Amino acid sequence: MEKAAEELGLAVSTTYRYFRSLSRAGLLAALIPGRYVLGPAITQYDRQMRFLDPLVTTAQPIMKRLAAMAPPHAVVLLCRLYRDHVMCVHQESAGQVDFAISYERGRPMSLFRGASSKVILANMSSRTAKALQGRYSLDMRQAGLGATWDQVKTRLRDLRAAGSAVTHSELDVGMAGIAVPLFDPQRDVVGSISFVTPIRYTTQKFIATAHEDLSKASEEIHWALCVLASGHTGNSDRKAGDLRQSKRTAKRPSRARRSS
Repeated sequence: MEKAAEELGLAVSTTYRYFRSLSRAGLLAALIPGRYVLGPAITQYDRQMRFLDPLVTTAQPIMKRLAAMAPPHAVVLLCRLYRDHVMCVHQESAGQVDFAISYERGRPMSLFRGASSKVILANMSSRTAKALQGRYSLDMRQAGLGATWDQVKTRLRDLRAAGSAVTHSELDVGMAGIAVPLFDPQRDVVGSISFVTPIRYTTQKFIATAHEDLSKASEEIHWALCVLASGHTGNSDRKAGDLRQSKRTAKRPSRARRSS
């Protein structure tokens, strides 16, 4: 308890009260007196998120379809923005893969490395990206995004114009990623959907096909979220064209807030 109080910068008595409240809520559990681990309520909330988060529930069947269409050595990732990080919230594959990837579900990852992260960063507003560059200039430079704001802005503009990000061995040696952004109903970037596969399988044909398939999936997820936001019910695995048809009278929100 003393170590926790020191880390939190609180009095031991205050820390004890907090830990006692968290334990009663099930968010912490005493392993031995004075030693705590995450409690069972965390597992309950994780289950609720998997079944109730619209982004996850909408994307899951679409990701299953992507995984079934992809080569057996590819993994489909759904990542979302989490504070100044990116977190994988769901993944699908056609079968058991024989490799590990850094984008494990629930693990916060750098916003500046990996295709899944960079494509999110590239589609943030200019104001947000500039503020991040001010706070994490060294990290951005080390990630090859540029040493100055002008350099970073140019690099992000190129990524955004390309419509996808492709990286090789940035996080895991021998692995490649290709990712496209995901947008909420207001056309603000909320996450990304991506393929991760060993570099030896990433031919130009694979990258081109993956870009097209992921872009279609992203648009389908976006329109499904629009349907949910409008109060309509529907199957999130319907074709994007069907979803657009149900929304054909709605004006598509502007993307002007995205960085220039």
